Amino acid sequence: VGIIQPRIKWGQKKVRISTPQMQLDEGISLINSLPGWTVIDSKIISLLSYEKKTFFNTGQLEIVKEWLQNEMFTSLFINIKSLKLEQVLFLEQYFHIPVFDRYSVIINIFKEHACTKEAKLQVALAEIPYISSRISGVHENEGPVSKNIGISSCETFIRKRFHILNDQKRKIVKTIADLRKRRELLRNKRRSQQLPTVAVMGYTNAGKTSLIKCLTEETNLVPEDKLFATLDVTAHAVLLPYNIKALLIDTIGFITDIPTNLMEPFVATLEDAFMADAIIHVKDVSHPNHFAQELHVIETLKTLNLSNNIIENIITVGNKCDKAPMQKDAGSVHLVSCQTKYGIEDLKEIIARTIIKAKDMMKIRIKVKSGGVEYKWLLKECAVSEISVDKNPQYVLLDVFITKSKFNKFKHEFT
Repeated sequence: VGIIQPRIKWGQKKVRISTPQMQLDEGISLINSLPGWTVIDSKIISLLSYEKKTFFNTGQLEIVKEWLQNEMFTSLFINIKSLKLEQVLFLEQYFHIPVFDRYSVIINIFKEHACTKEAKLQVALAEIPYISSRISGVHENEGPVSKNIGISSCETFIRKRFHILNDQKRKIVKTIADLRKRRELLRNKRRSQQLPTVAVMGYTNAGKTSLIKCLTEETNLVPEDKLFATLDVTAHAVLLPYNIKALLIDTIGFITDIPTNLMEPFVATLEDAFMADAIIHVKDVSHPNHFAQELHVIETLKTLNLSNNIIENIITVGNKCDKAPMQKDAGSVHLVSCQTKYGIEDLKEIIARTIIKAKDMMKIRIKVKSGGVEYKWLLKECAVSEISVDKNPQYVLLDVFITKSKFNKFKHEFT
Protein backbone atom coordinates (compact mmCIF):
# COMPACT_ATOMS: atom_id res chain seq x y z
CA VAL A 1 0.00 0.00 0.00
CA GLY A 2 1.18 3.50 -0.83
CA ILE A 3 -0.06 6.31 1.42
CA ILE A 4 -0.52 9.92 0.39
CA GLN A 5 -1.13 12.49 3.12
CA PRO A 6 -2.67 15.62 1.57
CA ARG A 7 -1.69 18.92 3.18
CA ILE A 8 -3.80 22.07 2.95
CA LYS A 9 -1.48 25.01 3.65
CA TRP A 10 -4.15 27.62 4.40
CA GLY A 11 -7.89 28.24 4.53
CA GLN A 12 -10.75 26.60 6.43
CA LYS A 13 -9.70 23.07 5.44
CA LYS A 14 -6.26 23.47 7.06
CA VAL A 15 -5.92 21.08 9.99
CA ARG A 16 -4.95 23.06 13.11
CA ILE A 17 -4.92 20.45 15.88
CA SER A 18 -2.37 18.18 14.22
CA THR A 19 0.47 18.17 11.69
CA PRO A 20 0.71 16.40 8.30
CA GLN A 21 3.40 14.09 9.70
CA MET A 22 1.27 13.09 12.70
CA GLN A 23 -1.70 12.52 10.38
CA LEU A 24 0.52 10.38 8.16
CA ASP A 25 1.79 8.38 11.16
CA GLU A 26 -1.81 7.66 12.16
CA GLY A 27 -2.61 6.64 8.58
CA ILE A 28 0.31 4.19 8.65
CA SER A 29 -1.05 2.76 11.93
CA LEU A 30 -4.46 2.31 10.31
CA ILE A 31 -2.99 0.27 7.45
CA ASN A 32 -0.83 -1.76 9.84
CA SER A 33 -4.01 -2.70 11.74
CA LEU A 34 -5.16 -4.75 8.75
CA PRO A 35 -3.75 -8.29 8.32
CA GLY A 36 -2.02 -8.70 4.97
CA TRP A 37 -1.74 -4.95 4.34
CA THR A 38 1.76 -3.46 4.29
CA VAL A 39 2.88 0.14 3.85
CA ILE A 40 5.63 0.29 1.21
CA ASP A 41 6.12 4.05 1.04
CA SER A 42 4.34 7.33 1.77
CA LYS A 43 4.24 10.94 0.60
CA ILE A 44 2.96 14.29 1.87
CA ILE A 45 1.51 16.36 -1.00
CA SER A 46 0.30 19.97 -0.76
CA LEU A 47 -3.12 20.79 -2.22
CA LEU A 48 -5.29 23.89 -2.47
CA SER A 49 -8.47 21.89 -1.82
CA TYR A 50 -9.98 18.39 -2.00
CA GLU A 51 -12.67 19.42 -4.50
CA LYS A 52 -11.08 18.74 -7.91
CA LYS A 53 -12.51 15.78 -9.82
CA THR A 54 -8.94 14.61 -10.41
CA PHE A 55 -8.07 15.39 -6.74
CA PHE A 56 -4.47 16.23 -7.75
CA ASN A 57 -3.31 18.76 -10.34
CA THR A 58 -1.85 17.53 -13.64
CA GLY A 59 1.77 17.65 -12.51
CA GLN A 60 1.04 15.86 -9.25
CA LEU A 61 -0.88 13.13 -11.09
CA GLU A 62 2.20 12.34 -13.19
CA ILE A 63 4.51 12.38 -10.15
CA VAL A 64 2.22 10.04 -8.19
CA LYS A 65 1.75 7.72 -11.19
CA GLU A 66 5.50 7.37 -11.69
CA TRP A 67 6.00 6.80 -7.94
CA LEU A 68 3.34 4.08 -7.87
CA GLN A 69 4.78 2.31 -10.92
CA ASN A 70 8.35 2.40 -9.62
CA GLU A 71 7.44 0.90 -6.25
CA MET A 72 5.01 -1.73 -7.64
CA PHE A 73 2.14 -0.78 -5.33
CA THR A 74 -1.08 -2.82 -5.40
CA SER A 75 -3.27 -0.10 -3.81
CA LEU A 76 -3.27 3.57 -2.81
CA PHE A 77 -4.58 5.06 0.46
CA ILE A 78 -5.35 8.79 0.39
CA ASN A 79 -5.56 9.77 4.05
CA ILE A 80 -8.64 12.02 4.13
CA LYS A 81 -12.13 11.40 5.55
CA SER A 82 -13.84 10.50 2.30
CA LEU A 83 -13.21 10.81 -1.42
CA LYS A 84 -16.03 11.55 -3.84
CA LEU A 85 -17.04 8.67 -6.09
CA GLU A 86 -15.99 10.56 -9.21
CA GLN A 87 -12.55 11.07 -7.67
CA VAL A 88 -12.21 7.37 -6.83
CA LEU A 89 -13.32 6.32 -10.32
CA PHE A 90 -10.93 8.75 -11.99
CA LEU A 91 -7.93 7.88 -9.80
CA GLU A 92 -8.46 4.12 -10.10
CA GLN A 93 -8.70 4.42 -13.87
CA TYR A 94 -5.65 6.70 -14.00
CA PHE A 95 -3.41 4.66 -11.67
CA HIS A 96 -4.87 1.18 -12.48
CA ILE A 97 -4.99 0.18 -8.79
CA PRO A 98 -7.67 0.33 -6.05
CA VAL A 99 -7.90 3.66 -4.19
CA PHE A 100 -9.02 3.88 -0.53
CA ASP A 101 -9.94 6.74 1.82
CA ARG A 102 -10.17 6.74 5.63
CA TYR A 103 -13.83 5.72 5.55
CA SER A 104 -13.17 2.56 3.54
CA VAL A 105 -10.00 1.66 5.48
CA ILE A 106 -11.67 2.09 8.88
CA ILE A 107 -14.67 0.03 7.75
CA ASN A 108 -12.26 -2.77 6.85
CA ILE A 109 -10.61 -2.49 10.28
CA PHE A 110 -14.01 -2.61 11.97
CA LYS A 111 -14.90 -5.75 10.01
CA GLU A 112 -11.64 -7.37 11.05
CA HIS A 113 -12.02 -6.62 14.76
CA ALA A 114 -15.77 -7.08 15.29
CA CYS A 115 -16.34 -10.29 17.27
CA THR A 116 -19.81 -10.20 18.81
CA LYS A 117 -23.08 -10.17 16.91
CA GLU A 118 -23.81 -6.57 17.92
CA ALA A 119 -20.39 -5.31 16.82
CA LYS A 120 -20.76 -7.01 13.43
CA LEU A 121 -24.21 -5.48 13.01
CA GLN A 122 -22.84 -2.05 13.94
CA VAL A 123 -20.18 -2.45 11.24
CA ALA A 124 -22.82 -3.42 8.67
CA LEU A 125 -24.92 -0.41 9.68
CA ALA A 126 -21.93 1.91 9.43
CA GLU A 127 -21.19 0.66 5.92
CA ILE A 128 -24.67 1.37 4.52
CA PRO A 129 -24.25 5.19 4.16
CA TYR A 130 -20.97 4.59 2.34
CA ILE A 131 -22.58 2.13 -0.08
CA SER A 132 -25.55 4.48 -0.56
CA SER A 133 -23.27 7.39 -1.45
CA ARG A 134 -21.52 5.20 -4.01
CA ILE A 135 -24.84 4.16 -5.56
CA SER A 136 -25.92 7.81 -5.68
CA GLY A 137 -22.64 8.67 -7.36
CA VAL A 138 -23.12 5.98 -9.98
CA HIS A 139 -26.63 7.30 -10.59
CA GLU A 140 -25.37 10.86 -11.05
CA ASN A 141 -22.45 9.85 -13.25
CA GLU A 142 -24.06 7.19 -15.41
CA GLY A 143 -27.78 7.87 -15.28
CA PRO A 144 -30.54 5.34 -14.55
CA VAL A 145 -30.14 1.74 -15.55
CA SER A 146 -33.31 0.83 -17.38
CA LYS A 147 -32.85 -2.83 -18.27
CA ASN A 148 -35.74 -5.11 -17.44
CA ILE A 149 -34.60 -7.21 -14.48
CA GLY A 150 -37.97 -8.33 -13.19
CA ILE A 151 -39.06 -5.16 -11.36
CA SER A 152 -41.83 -2.79 -12.38
CA SER A 153 -41.19 -0.56 -15.37
CA CYS A 154 -41.34 2.62 -13.26
CA GLU A 155 -38.39 1.55 -11.12
CA THR A 156 -34.76 1.58 -12.13
CA PHE A 157 -32.14 -0.91 -11.12
CA ILE A 158 -30.53 1.74 -8.88
CA ARG A 159 -33.80 2.43 -7.08
CA LYS A 160 -34.13 -1.29 -6.49
CA ARG A 161 -30.71 -1.36 -4.90
CA PHE A 162 -31.72 1.53 -2.63
CA HIS A 163 -34.82 -0.42 -1.59
CA ILE A 164 -32.67 -3.44 -0.74
CA LEU A 165 -30.26 -1.29 1.29
CA ASN A 166 -33.05 0.46 3.19
CA ASP A 167 -34.72 -2.86 3.93
CA GLN A 168 -31.42 -4.24 5.18
CA LYS A 169 -30.91 -1.13 7.32
CA ARG A 170 -34.35 -1.52 8.93
CA LYS A 171 -33.62 -5.16 9.80
CA ILE A 172 -30.22 -4.31 11.28
CA VAL A 173 -31.61 -1.39 13.31
CA LYS A 174 -34.37 -3.63 14.71
CA THR A 175 -31.91 -6.37 15.66
CA ILE A 176 -29.57 -3.86 17.31
CA ALA A 177 -32.54 -2.42 19.22
CA ASP A 178 -33.36 -5.91 20.52
CA LEU A 179 -29.74 -6.42 21.57
CA ARG A 180 -29.74 -3.04 23.30
CA LYS A 181 -32.80 -4.07 25.30
CA ARG A 182 -30.89 -7.12 26.51
CA ARG A 183 -27.95 -4.92 27.46
CA GLU A 184 -30.32 -2.61 29.30
CA LEU A 185 -31.56 -5.61 31.29
CA LEU A 186 -27.96 -6.39 32.24
CA ARG A 187 -27.45 -2.77 33.26
CA ASN A 188 -30.59 -2.87 35.37
CA LYS A 189 -29.30 -6.03 37.03
CA ARG A 190 -26.03 -4.26 37.82
CA ARG A 191 -27.98 -1.30 39.20
CA SER A 192 -30.14 -3.57 41.37
CA GLN A 193 -26.96 -5.07 42.79
CA GLN A 194 -25.63 -1.51 43.18
CA LEU A 195 -22.33 -2.63 41.67
CA PRO A 196 -20.29 0.48 40.79
CA THR A 197 -19.31 0.82 37.13
CA VAL A 198 -16.44 2.79 35.63
CA ALA A 199 -16.27 3.39 31.86
CA VAL A 200 -12.74 3.40 30.43
CA MET A 201 -12.50 5.75 27.46
CA GLY A 202 -9.85 7.47 25.37
CA TYR A 203 -8.07 7.49 22.06
CA THR A 204 -7.58 4.21 20.27
CA ASN A 205 -4.18 2.70 21.10
CA ALA A 206 -3.82 4.88 24.22
CA GLY A 207 -3.67 1.75 26.37
CA LYS A 208 -7.22 1.36 27.71
CA THR A 209 -7.16 -2.45 27.63
CA SER A 210 -3.62 -2.50 29.05
CA LEU A 211 -4.76 -0.31 31.94
CA ILE A 212 -7.73 -2.58 32.64
CA LYS A 213 -5.38 -5.57 32.65
CA CYS A 214 -3.12 -3.83 35.18
CA LEU A 215 -6.03 -2.87 37.43
CA THR A 216 -7.81 -6.24 37.31
CA GLU A 217 -4.73 -8.47 36.94
CA GLU A 218 -6.63 -10.51 34.34
CA THR A 219 -4.05 -12.76 32.71
CA ASN A 220 -6.28 -13.66 29.76
CA LEU A 221 -6.55 -10.05 28.58
CA VAL A 222 -4.16 -9.51 25.66
CA PRO A 223 -3.80 -5.83 24.64
CA GLU A 224 -3.02 -5.31 20.95
CA ASP A 225 -0.85 -2.57 19.49
CA LYS A 226 -3.48 -1.80 16.86
CA LEU A 227 -5.99 0.94 16.20
CA PHE A 228 -9.57 -0.09 17.05
CA ALA A 229 -8.42 -3.30 18.75
CA THR A 230 -11.53 -2.98 20.95
CA LEU A 231 -14.90 -2.80 19.20
CA ASP A 232 -16.98 -4.90 21.56
CA VAL A 233 -17.91 -3.50 24.95
CA THR A 234 -16.57 -5.77 27.69
CA ALA A 235 -16.92 -5.64 31.48
CA HIS A 236 -14.11 -6.59 33.86
CA ALA A 237 -14.39 -7.05 37.63
CA VAL A 238 -11.86 -5.20 39.77
CA LEU A 239 -11.18 -5.22 43.50
CA LEU A 240 -10.19 -1.77 44.76
CA PRO A 241 -8.90 -0.46 48.09
CA TYR A 242 -11.35 -0.66 51.01
CA ASN A 243 -12.53 -3.93 49.44
CA ILE A 244 -14.71 -2.05 46.95
CA LYS A 245 -15.81 -4.23 44.03
CA ALA A 246 -16.49 -2.52 40.69
CA LEU A 247 -16.83 -3.19 36.97
CA LEU A 248 -14.52 -1.58 34.43
CA ILE A 249 -16.20 -1.12 31.04
CA ASP A 250 -13.84 -1.16 28.03
CA THR A 251 -15.18 0.98 25.16
CA ILE A 252 -14.34 1.75 21.53
CA GLY A 253 -11.45 4.16 21.01
CA PHE A 254 -11.52 7.65 19.54
CA ILE A 255 -9.57 8.67 16.45
CA THR A 256 -8.98 11.99 14.68
CA ASP A 257 -10.73 13.01 11.50
CA ILE A 258 -13.23 10.15 11.41
CA PRO A 259 -16.43 10.65 9.37
CA THR A 260 -19.27 11.54 11.74
CA ASN A 261 -21.79 9.13 10.21
CA LEU A 262 -19.25 6.33 10.62
CA MET A 263 -19.10 6.83 14.38
CA GLU A 264 -22.82 7.38 14.96
CA PRO A 265 -23.78 3.67 14.74
CA PHE A 266 -21.18 2.99 17.44
CA VAL A 267 -22.83 5.27 20.00
CA ALA A 268 -24.16 2.04 21.54
CA THR A 269 -20.62 1.19 22.63
CA LEU A 270 -20.51 4.47 24.55
CA GLU A 271 -23.92 4.03 26.17
CA ASP A 272 -22.27 2.42 29.17
CA ALA A 273 -20.60 5.77 29.84
CA PHE A 274 -24.07 7.30 30.26
CA MET A 275 -24.85 4.86 33.07
CA ALA A 276 -21.40 4.69 34.67
CA ASP A 277 -20.65 6.08 38.11
CA ALA A 278 -17.31 7.41 36.88
CA ILE A 279 -15.18 7.62 33.73
CA ILE A 280 -11.48 6.93 33.34
CA HIS A 281 -10.16 8.95 30.42
CA VAL A 282 -6.91 7.33 29.28
CA LYS A 283 -4.53 9.40 27.19
CA ASP A 284 -1.10 8.56 25.81
CA VAL A 285 1.17 11.29 27.21
CA SER A 286 4.02 10.10 24.98
CA HIS A 287 1.99 11.11 21.90
CA PRO A 288 3.08 14.54 20.61
CA ASN A 289 -0.54 15.55 20.07
CA HIS A 290 -2.06 14.27 23.33
CA PHE A 291 -3.43 17.69 24.39
CA ALA A 292 -5.50 17.97 21.20
CA GLN A 293 -6.62 14.36 21.60
CA GLU A 294 -7.75 15.07 25.16
CA LEU A 295 -9.74 18.09 23.96
CA HIS A 296 -11.39 15.96 21.26
CA VAL A 297 -12.49 13.33 23.81
CA ILE A 298 -13.85 15.98 26.22
CA GLU A 299 -15.76 17.73 23.42
CA THR A 300 -17.24 14.40 22.32
CA LEU A 301 -18.29 13.55 25.87
CA LYS A 302 -20.07 16.91 26.10
CA THR A 303 -22.17 16.02 23.05
CA LEU A 304 -23.35 12.82 24.79
CA ASN A 305 -25.37 14.85 27.32
CA LEU A 306 -23.73 13.19 30.29
CA SER A 307 -25.03 14.15 33.71
CA ASN A 308 -23.06 16.66 35.77
CA ASN A 309 -22.36 13.92 38.33
CA ILE A 310 -20.53 11.82 35.73
CA ILE A 311 -18.62 14.82 34.33
CA GLU A 312 -17.45 15.68 37.86
CA ASN A 313 -16.22 12.10 38.26
CA ILE A 314 -13.90 11.91 35.24
CA ILE A 315 -10.44 10.61 36.16
CA THR A 316 -7.82 11.62 33.58
CA VAL A 317 -4.99 9.10 33.36
CA GLY A 318 -1.76 9.81 31.49
CA ASN A 319 -0.51 6.42 30.31
CA LYS A 320 2.95 5.60 28.89
CA CYS A 321 4.64 8.16 31.17
CA ASP A 322 7.77 5.99 31.02
CA LYS A 323 8.08 7.03 27.37
CA ALA A 324 7.61 10.71 28.25
CA PRO A 325 9.88 11.36 31.26
CA MET A 326 9.51 15.13 30.84
CA GLN A 327 5.94 14.89 32.20
CA LYS A 328 6.84 15.89 35.77
CA ASP A 329 4.04 18.32 36.63
CA ALA A 330 0.92 16.69 35.23
CA GLY A 331 -1.58 18.77 37.19
CA SER A 332 -4.87 16.89 37.49
CA VAL A 333 -3.64 14.09 35.20
CA HIS A 334 -2.62 10.94 37.07
CA LEU A 335 0.50 9.52 35.42
CA VAL A 336 0.86 5.75 35.04
CA SER A 337 2.83 3.23 33.04
CA CYS A 338 1.15 -0.05 32.23
CA GLN A 339 4.57 -1.31 31.20
CA THR A 340 6.37 -0.63 34.51
CA LYS A 341 3.20 -0.56 36.71
CA TYR A 342 4.17 2.93 37.90
CA GLY A 343 1.21 4.76 39.47
CA ILE A 344 -1.21 1.81 39.28
CA GLU A 345 -1.71 1.35 43.03
CA ASP A 346 -2.23 5.09 43.53
CA LEU A 347 -4.76 5.04 40.69
CA LYS A 348 -6.72 2.26 42.41
CA GLU A 349 -6.99 4.50 45.47
CA ILE A 350 -8.22 7.41 43.33
CA ILE A 351 -10.84 5.20 41.63
CA ALA A 352 -12.04 3.88 44.99
CA ARG A 353 -12.41 7.38 46.45
CA THR A 354 -14.19 8.57 43.29
CA ILE A 355 -16.68 5.69 43.57
CA ILE A 356 -17.25 6.44 47.27
CA LYS A 357 -18.07 10.03 46.34
CA ALA A 358 -20.17 9.13 43.28
CA LYS A 359 -22.23 6.50 45.11
CA ASP A 360 -22.51 8.72 48.21
CA MET A 361 -21.20 5.89 50.40
CA MET A 362 -21.02 6.16 54.17
CA LYS A 363 -18.20 4.71 56.23
CA ILE A 364 -19.64 3.18 59.38
CA ARG A 365 -18.65 0.60 61.99
CA ILE A 366 -21.16 -2.16 62.66
CA LYS A 367 -21.00 -4.69 65.50
CA VAL A 368 -22.31 -8.10 64.45
CA LYS A 369 -22.07 -11.68 65.66
CA SER A 370 -19.05 -13.44 64.13
CA GLY A 371 -20.19 -15.75 61.33
CA GLY A 372 -23.83 -14.75 61.80
CA VAL A 373 -26.37 -13.85 59.09
CA GLU A 374 -25.69 -10.10 59.49
CA TYR A 375 -21.96 -10.76 59.17
CA LYS A 376 -22.44 -12.81 55.98
CA TRP A 377 -24.86 -10.25 54.52
CA LEU A 378 -22.44 -7.36 55.02
CA LEU A 379 -19.54 -9.31 53.50
CA LYS A 380 -21.65 -10.07 50.44
CA GLU A 381 -23.40 -6.74 49.95
CA CYS A 382 -20.90 -4.12 51.13
CA ALA A 383 -17.28 -3.10 50.94
CA VAL A 384 -15.82 -4.31 54.23
CA SER A 385 -12.54 -2.45 54.65
CA GLU A 386 -11.53 -3.80 58.05
CA ILE A 387 -12.56 -6.50 60.53
CA SER A 388 -11.58 -6.34 64.20
CA VAL A 389 -12.55 -8.46 67.21
CA ASP A 390 -14.89 -6.95 69.80
CA LYS A 391 -14.29 -7.16 73.54
CA ASN A 392 -16.86 -9.90 73.44
CA PRO A 393 -15.08 -12.55 71.29
CA GLN A 394 -18.42 -13.74 69.90
CA TYR A 395 -18.75 -10.42 68.06
CA VAL A 396 -16.69 -8.56 65.46
CA LEU A 397 -16.53 -4.93 64.38
CA LEU A 398 -16.87 -4.37 60.63
CA ASP A 399 -15.76 -1.10 59.05
CA VAL A 400 -17.88 -0.88 55.91
CA PHE A 401 -18.50 1.49 53.02
CA ILE A 402 -22.21 1.30 52.30
CA THR A 403 -24.78 3.31 50.35
CA LYS A 404 -27.74 4.80 52.18
CA SER A 405 -30.19 2.54 50.35
CA LYS A 406 -28.26 -0.60 51.30
CA PHE A 407 -27.92 0.56 54.88
CA ASN A 408 -31.68 1.06 55.03
CA LYS A 409 -32.11 -2.42 53.56
CA PHE A 410 -29.77 -3.84 56.21
CA LYS A 411 -31.74 -2.17 59.02
CA HIS A 412 -35.03 -3.37 57.51
CA GLU A 413 -33.85 -7.00 57.38
CA PHE A 414 -32.07 -7.25 60.71
CA THR A 415 -33.80 -4.85 63.13
